Amino acid sequence: MKTVKIINKILAGIIIVAVFFLTVGVAYSYYLARLNDIETGTTVTGNTGNLKMEYDGGPEIIANNIAPSTDPFATKTFTVKGNNTTAIQMYYQIKIVVAENTFSEDAITYTLTGINTAANGNTIPDITTRTPINQESSSLGIGNYDGKITDGVHTYELNIYFYKTEDNQIDDLGKTFKAHLLLENYIPPKLGDAILAQGGGASAIEEKDGPDFSKISTSEDTGLYSAEDEYGTSYYYRGEKTELNNNLIWGGFQWKIVRINGDGSIRLLYNGTEAQFNTNGEVNDTGEATQIEGTHAWNETNYNDAKYVGYMYGGANGSASSERFGTTSVSATFNQTNTNIKTILDNWYKINIFDKGLGSQVADNLFCNDRQLRSDPGVGGEATGTGIGTSTTYYAAYYRLYTKKTPTLKCGLQNDQFTTSVDGEVGNGALTNPVGLLTADEASMAGLVYGTGNSTNYLYTNQNWWSFSPYYMDSGGNAIGWRVNSSGNLGYSVVYGALGARPSVSLISATRISGEGSAINPFTVIAVE
Repeated sequence: MKTVKIINKILAGIIIVAVFFLTVGVAYSYYLARLNDIETGTTVTGNTGNLKMEYDGGPEIIANNIAPSTDPFATKTFTVKGNNTTAIQMYYQIKIVVAENTFSEDAITYTLTGINTAANGNTIPDITTRTPINQESSSLGIGNYDGKITDGVHTYELNIYFYKTEDNQIDDLGKTFKAHLLLENYIPPKLGDAILAQGGGASAIEEKDGPDFSKISTSEDTGLYSAEDEYGTSYYYRGEKTELNNNLIWGGFQWKIVRINGDGSIRLLYNGTEAQFNTNGEVNDTGEATQIEGTHAWNETNYNDAKYVGYMYGGANGSASSERFGTTSVSATFNQTNTNIKTILDNWYKINIFDKGLGSQVADNLFCNDRQLRSDPGVGGEATGTGIGTSTTYYAAYYRLYTKKTPTLKCGLQNDQFTTSVDGEVGNGALTNPVGLLTADEASMAGLVYGTGNSTNYLYTNQNWWSFSPYYMDSGGNAIGWRVNSSGNLGYSVVYGALGARPSVSLISATRISGEGSAINPFTVIAVE
């Protein structure tokens, strides 16, 4: 839909002319404020429908002879009335625009509170701490109406303060402050666009040389890089958690943004609950809170067959495999029986994503459980076992990450591309839910290396947690998978080991957000088209 952006001046002519008189250490000022009505009934057209905004400005305000005080010297109450003709969320923004402010820094401040008398959508979040008015234009925040509504009212109270505690305020003699407010349509930015902007745009990221994957990430190679996956060009984060803005709140949970997939969807990694963020005032850093409750075996009691490195495998638990490929129960890579970790992730997804009505926001992007052997065509490694039964077998990710230090986002066998549906030559359609785990290759590209700790990387949590990638079948009859170690390096574990689980999902490309992605102000999903 064609977007027509109409910016309405909703508070015009806030004029403050101040003169201070210093007597016995007390400063006084003369203040004149005129706050006038504007024309009502203007329609703001957004990207998903029409939202009619009506501003009730109320009477003119005049304030005289004010002194520094913790009380406001001016209070303005106004309403924004919405008539949303669609069932889709519509957003508006109110800005305070300063035409002139010659007062000393932080002298003029404001607070804002809102009341949602419409019981629809959300008012602009309250600003309870006195906030300086120093910039030419500053957003008071974003409000929205959540669906079809007639004459829905959001009411606001804006308080303006002059509060200086210093005895000598001669610097504020004869100063002027002029400002007005703007009401405008707001189109939340797309998450993918916000991510690419951090790296200077797609072209700038693609022109960068790739990092040295034989070394752990440092501050020098922290940033965004590009690589090809099965869908196209992917843009991935690498490096120091304190230097990356890749945190997200969505669905009641904290997430780390791992990459933009080649189809434009956004790969996320679980990092805790939104309630924890609200309590702590920052995203989770380390500890068990960064993974779903408890520790979990990849497969609990069965481990003595190469088939158990798979996310799914042929035949029931305890039955031996006798061939590698095929569509019968004796085939090691036949996607028939769920591992324990798949059951854990499916249950978590159903309760926390699907049952909350969020499933339509998740893309069906593949998770690569790469069961290629290191000697398979296109991998390039030396001869190894058969990938059947108890044969000692080294898998492709072992060769890439342990031997060569050359991770990839490609997934060589379609049978290992776990998806809920098949799209031509991509995906195996074996999943019930579009949830998985991060691959060891993705962890390597993020900045982790086998055997070398990295406690500053954004994937470091001081916990041991599963990846999605097979490691090898050892001579003792143990199926083994890749993991991220508590010291922040890549390692491995027998499949019956109890490790943390950090679910991974991909948000669809039409996800729109607010925030900056930092630990204090993470991106927050506020709309999905």
